[in-house]
Amino acid sequence: MAVAKDMRLRRWVSYAACTWAVLFAAPHVWWALGIPAGFPGGEASYHRFMGSTWRYVYDLVVVALGGVGVVVALTLRAPGGAGRWRGARGAAVAASVALTLRGVAGAIVDGASDPVWWPTFLLGGILYGSLAWLARAPRSNVTARVPSATREIR
Repeated sequence: MAVAKDMRLRRWVSYAACTWAVLFAAPHVWWALGIPAGFPGGEASYHRFMGSTWRYVYDLVVVALGGVGVVVALTLRAPGGAGRWRGARGAAVAASVALTLRGVAGAIVDGASDPVWWPTFLLGGILYGSLAWLARAPRSNVTARVPSATREIR
């Protein structure tokens, strides 16, 4: 019963992380296409930043990483998912660390003046960290690893 409940939780966290990755990548798609809607700092900031090639490339990289995030989340959804792609759990941990650090840094620097982006980063970090935690290998009983000869010493 507990295993089924754990799997259901893992599935829902996986779908939430997948949804987060798609929603996070979406504005980068329209910013790369030249639409300034929702850009931090408004339209003037958008035109200043998007005037450089690096910002366009940055948006494309974020969209690609969003795709990787979807693949990681869906790979870790089922039991044995980390076994299908060995790096999936490591990618989830790396995403969790990077997103959480960015979220915490944004909270410290921007605080209440940015009610959208730092919480978004922090939520992504929490989701991918939770997914990595839920996808860990099940631990066997400690006594099962002890050779039988030493277990029966009286």
